[in-house]
Amino acid sequence: MDTTEAAVQYRIRKWMNIFADCKQSGMTVQQYCDANQLSRDSYYYWLKKVRALTMEQMAPAIVPIGSTMPDTPASKSDPAMPAVSGNSLPPATLTLQVGEVFLKVNEATPDTLLRRTLRILLEVK
Repeated sequence: MDTTEAAVQYRIRKWMNIFADCKQSGMTVQQYCDANQLSRDSYYYWLKKVRALTMEQMAPAIVPIGSTMPDTPASKSDPAMPAVSGNSLPPATLTLQVGEVFLKVNEATPDTLLRRTLRILLEVK
Protein backbone atom coordinates (compact mmCIF):
# COMPACT_ATOMS: atom_id res chain seq x y z
CA MET A 1 0.00 0.00 0.00
CA ASP A 2 1.54 3.31 -1.06
CA THR A 3 1.15 6.55 0.88
CA THR A 4 -1.63 7.88 -1.36
CA GLU A 5 -3.71 4.75 -0.86
CA ALA A 6 -2.99 4.80 2.89
CA ALA A 7 -4.12 8.43 3.07
CA VAL A 8 -7.37 7.62 1.24
CA GLN A 9 -8.01 4.66 3.56
CA TYR A 10 -7.38 6.90 6.57
CA ARG A 11 -9.86 9.50 5.28
CA ILE A 12 -12.46 6.83 4.54
CA ARG A 13 -12.20 5.47 8.10
CA LYS A 14 -12.34 9.04 9.47
CA TRP A 15 -15.48 9.85 7.47
CA MET A 16 -17.14 6.54 8.34
CA ASN A 17 -16.72 7.50 12.00
CA ILE A 18 -18.17 10.94 11.24
CA PHE A 19 -21.20 9.38 9.50
CA ALA A 20 -21.80 7.06 12.45
CA ASP A 21 -21.42 9.94 14.93
CA CYS A 22 -23.83 12.10 12.91
CA LYS A 23 -26.42 9.32 12.83
CA GLN A 24 -26.09 8.68 16.58
CA SER A 25 -26.31 12.38 17.40
CA GLY A 26 -29.90 12.62 16.18
CA MET A 27 -29.11 15.92 14.45
CA THR A 28 -29.74 16.66 10.81
CA VAL A 29 -26.68 16.61 8.56
CA GLN A 30 -26.73 20.41 8.35
CA GLN A 31 -26.91 20.79 12.15
CA TYR A 32 -24.14 18.23 12.65
CA CYS A 33 -21.88 19.87 10.07
CA ASP A 34 -22.44 23.32 11.60
CA ALA A 35 -21.74 22.03 15.11
CA ASN A 36 -18.54 20.26 14.01
CA GLN A 37 -17.20 22.86 11.55
CA LEU A 38 -17.62 20.52 8.58
CA SER A 39 -18.52 21.45 5.05
CA ARG A 40 -21.87 19.97 4.04
CA ASP A 41 -20.45 19.49 0.53
CA SER A 42 -17.50 17.52 1.93
CA TYR A 43 -19.87 15.42 4.01
CA TYR A 44 -21.89 14.39 0.96
CA TYR A 45 -18.79 13.99 -1.22
CA TRP A 46 -17.31 11.47 1.19
CA LEU A 47 -20.67 9.79 1.78
CA LYS A 48 -20.97 9.19 -1.96
CA LYS A 49 -17.38 7.94 -2.14
CA VAL A 50 -17.81 5.54 0.81
CA ARG A 51 -21.09 4.18 -0.61
CA ALA A 52 -19.46 3.59 -4.00
CA LEU A 53 -16.59 1.71 -2.37
CA THR A 54 -19.05 -0.32 -0.31
CA MET A 55 -20.96 -1.29 -3.45
CA GLU A 56 -17.70 -2.28 -5.17
CA GLN A 57 -16.80 -4.49 -2.22
CA MET A 58 -20.26 -6.05 -2.21
CA ALA A 59 -20.22 -6.81 -5.94
CA PRO A 60 -17.95 -9.87 -5.65
CA ALA A 61 -20.21 -11.23 -2.91
CA ILE A 62 -23.17 -11.21 -5.29
CA VAL A 63 -22.63 -14.21 -7.51
CA PRO A 64 -25.11 -15.00 -10.27
CA ILE A 65 -26.65 -18.41 -9.93
CA GLY A 66 -27.38 -20.24 -13.13
CA SER A 67 -30.40 -22.45 -13.48
CA THR A 68 -28.70 -25.11 -15.53
CA MET A 69 -28.51 -28.42 -13.77
CA PRO A 70 -27.71 -31.79 -15.25
CA ASP A 71 -30.74 -33.92 -16.10
CA THR A 72 -30.63 -36.43 -13.28
CA PRO A 73 -33.43 -38.25 -11.55
CA ALA A 74 -34.23 -37.39 -7.97
CA SER A 75 -32.05 -39.01 -5.39
CA LYS A 76 -33.55 -42.22 -4.07
CA SER A 77 -32.04 -41.47 -0.67
CA ASP A 78 -33.78 -38.08 -0.47
CA PRO A 79 -37.50 -38.36 -1.24
CA ALA A 80 -37.93 -34.61 -0.64
CA MET A 81 -35.78 -33.85 -3.69
CA PRO A 82 -38.10 -33.34 -6.66
CA ALA A 83 -37.32 -34.90 -10.01
CA VAL A 84 -35.96 -32.42 -12.54
CA SER A 85 -36.46 -33.01 -16.21
CA GLY A 86 -35.49 -31.12 -19.33
CA ASN A 87 -36.64 -27.50 -19.36
CA SER A 88 -38.90 -27.63 -16.31
CA LEU A 89 -36.31 -26.19 -13.94
CA PRO A 90 -37.60 -23.83 -11.29
CA PRO A 91 -36.07 -20.36 -11.56
CA ALA A 92 -32.87 -19.96 -9.55
CA THR A 93 -33.42 -17.83 -6.47
CA LEU A 94 -31.07 -15.99 -4.18
CA THR A 95 -31.81 -14.74 -0.70
CA LEU A 96 -29.75 -11.79 0.54
CA GLN A 97 -29.67 -10.44 4.07
CA VAL A 98 -28.80 -6.82 4.80
CA GLY A 99 -29.12 -6.23 8.52
CA GLU A 100 -32.50 -7.62 9.53
CA VAL A 101 -33.95 -7.40 6.03
CA PHE A 102 -34.13 -10.46 3.79
CA LEU A 103 -34.38 -9.93 0.05
CA LYS A 104 -35.32 -12.81 -2.23
CA VAL A 105 -34.58 -12.38 -5.93
CA ASN A 106 -34.54 -14.61 -8.97
CA GLU A 107 -32.95 -14.46 -12.39
CA ALA A 108 -35.91 -12.47 -13.72
CA THR A 109 -35.22 -9.63 -11.26
CA PRO A 110 -33.95 -6.64 -13.26
CA ASP A 111 -30.38 -5.63 -12.40
CA THR A 112 -31.35 -1.98 -12.03
CA LEU A 113 -34.06 -2.83 -9.50
CA LEU A 114 -31.66 -5.00 -7.50
CA ARG A 115 -28.97 -2.28 -7.47
CA ARG A 116 -31.45 0.41 -6.41
CA THR A 117 -32.88 -1.81 -3.68
CA LEU A 118 -29.44 -2.70 -2.29
CA ARG A 119 -28.41 0.97 -2.36
CA ILE A 120 -31.55 1.93 -0.40
CA LEU A 121 -31.01 -0.87 2.12
CA LEU A 122 -27.45 0.31 2.70
CA GLU A 123 -28.64 3.89 3.22
CA VAL A 124 -31.16 2.97 5.90
CA LYS A 125 -28.88 0.47 7.60
